[in-house]
Amino acid sequence: MTINLTRVAVITAQGRSTFTDQQAASLEAVSQAEFSSAMSPLSKEEIVARLKNADYAGLTPRSVQSIDRSWLDHLPNLKGIAVFATGVDYVDVHYLKEKGIVLSHLPDYSTESVAEHTLGLLLTMSRRIHLSQDRVRGRVSAGTSVLGWELQGRTIGILGLGRIGNRVAELARVFGMRVLGHDPWQQVEGTLNVNLEELLASSDVVSLHFPAQWQGEAEFGKERFARMKPGATLINVSRCALVDPVAVVDAIDSGMLKGYAVDDIFPIGESDERARQQIAEGRILQTGHTAWYSQEVIQRGYDNWIGNLISLARGNPHNVIGTMRK
Repeated sequence: MTINLTRVAVITAQGRSTFTDQQAASLEAVSQAEFSSAMSPLSKEEIVARLKNADYAGLTPRSVQSIDRSWLDHLPNLKGIAVFATGVDYVDVHYLKEKGIVLSHLPDYSTESVAEHTLGLLLTMSRRIHLSQDRVRGRVSAGTSVLGWELQGRTIGILGLGRIGNRVAELARVFGMRVLGHDPWQQVEGTLNVNLEELLASSDVVSLHFPAQWQGEAEFGKERFARMKPGATLINVSRCALVDPVAVVDAIDSGMLKGYAVDDIFPIGESDERARQQIAEGRILQTGHTAWYSQEVIQRGYDNWIGNLISLARGNPHNVIGTMRK
């Protein structure tokens, strides 16, 4: 007797060898799994070609940079997608809901690494670590000031008190920082949840820990910078799109903002010499979306991702994005 297994297509940088034999075999035991590799972003035509026979798909942001109707409309049999990511701002979630396509993600695989990276960015900015290295290596003049400031006694304002924001609050307290939080959706014991105006006006450091929205506008622009404590530092390990790049350059230029650290590549126009100067002087720090990238996260992430794909194949999806629930 022939058993028709659910068809699952998984696209990663290295195909099946991305996973351990045990991980891959566990998915193959419950589905007709097809692994393919893509080291760079795929065209929508290539995505359709690879997923045309699939009931479910496992996708990474590296290979598929936008999940939207431009290619989903050509895959009427697709029932669900499991992404190797926590944030889904690159996914048209509402369109998936319209089409009845389930979306699962990895809500907590990188919490510790991202929280630690946040503190790493904060220490780098406060102690001028990146600029000190540049001075030692002759990348900036020997007269460049590397005068830093201490975290103890300073106030950090955390926007978003989910898993990562809450862990950042715990780590910041270890350094003797006063912690304020703002989150309209949840309260966290031990963190004073204040309104946004108070947080911005009182914080020496503002750290962003909330998701960007699909094709949404920047949350931090000229008006919010004007309401921040003069000389504050902004840390963004969420998404680059949350902050208006022109407004942040203006805020640093005027002295309203001391510096900006972002776990992404800061978008600069070819003619924006002010941004280039601020990067050279260490006032803008960029880490190219590496906050999640650790040995532990890779191992944990692939385990959880395979688990999500198996759950989809079995018809019992886990870690479904909230707006997708019926």
